[in-house]
Amino acid sequence: MGKFRICCHLIQFKGQEKEDPRKVLQAVADAGYEAAEGFAPADATELVEIAALAAEYGLHIVNIGAPDWKTRVEFNAALGNDAVEVPPVDRQRGEPLTPEDLNNAEAELRAPVDYAIAHHLKPFHHAHVGTIIETKEDTDMVLEAVPGLQLLLDTGHMTAAGSSALQALYAHPDRIGHVHLKDFHADDPATYAHTLPNAWEVGRFAELGQGNMGLSIPAILKGLEEIGYPGWISVELDTAPRDPARSAQINREYLRGLGY
Repeated sequence: MGKFRICCHLIQFKGQEKEDPRKVLQAVADAGYEAAEGFAPADATELVEIAALAAEYGLHIVNIGAPDWKTRVEFNAALGNDAVEVPPVDRQRGEPLTPEDLNNAEAELRAPVDYAIAHHLKPFHHAHVGTIIETKEDTDMVLEAVPGLQLLLDTGHMTAAGSSALQALYAHPDRIGHVHLKDFHADDPATYAHTLPNAWEVGRFAELGQGNMGLSIPAILKGLEEIGYPGWISVELDTAPRDPARSAQINREYLRGLGY
């Protein structure tokens, strides 16, 4: 099997990176990750501080945030990254996309996409519940409507939305700009829907291999190998079911067990 660059997304540390970034980066490094994602410095001085601290632990910083999209592109270019997230275009969960939605998305994303490309970065939109990309079908429409845009393939969010991340991967092998790898578990998979008023009470993101909504992590990894995906795979949990440092270790051990 090929070797991917494996990152840990800090969202699972529930904001601890803002309180004690050294402790969190130590946990990420100890678990065997190569990079961290989830920081959002307020200015260039803080960017340098975070990057230097990460370097002490042998870590890179991926898809770093910023106060605005233009600065975000510049920060990621300064770090030597090859991709960057564009601002999300929001929508009501589960609402069908209309031609007007797609036209508005193209207009809203045109400047960030062009600016990223001008800096030799791949601009990607997060597949995320509550945004214009929730499903594989949304992906098809949005990527057609916005030339140059790429997909942040979030396996957990697509699964939560009742869609197939694997199908999206194979449908757009040259438009995958970034990956968030996580699983999803529902109390009742047969009746779960992300449009339920209590969707996040009866369903939740899970450690890798612990989901029950039909997502195959090995199949996703195999698919990424087959398409020659060159980017980062960021292991993420929006909330951790235990101490987040331990969840980060469990996820990394799971991937090692698969040969990654």
